[in-house]
Amino acid sequence: MTLPKNGVAKEIRSYLGSLLIFFFIVGIIITFVQYPVLESNKEIVLMLIGSISASIPILINSISGTKPDDINGLKATIEKKEHQIQMLVDAKDRLEEMVIELQKEMLQNQDNIMDKIILKSALFFDDKFNPPKGKL
Repeated sequence: MTLPKNGVAKEIRSYLGSLLIFFFIVGIIITFVQYPVLESNKEIVLMLIGSISASIPILINSISGTKPDDINGLKATIEKKEHQIQMLVDAKDRLEEMVIELQKEMLQNQDNIMDKIILKSALFFDDKFNPPKGKL
């Protein structure tokens, strides 16, 4: 039988240990519900139950496999991705504005060229059919 490598065995041990402690806590709670606690030991038992219940979130995180460092790292990654997305959206908006300006310039240039072509054609027509009086 080959053992898992690269920290997998450690994670499995952590998972199984957390499950063992969780079931131990559940067993203690069931025992306290079934059997009454003496008044003299009541404060000690309540303190133990309080400290055990304070460790339950840590156990749940360990059982589910989530770690606070992993969660914080993922949050930081999400923030970076959101920042990159915002930068890309801003760049896209600037490019769209540049395309609109370029289209306006192209239309203006097209109007100027059309005016020149029409003026040249009009001058050519005038010269061809109405020659100047001094030239014949």
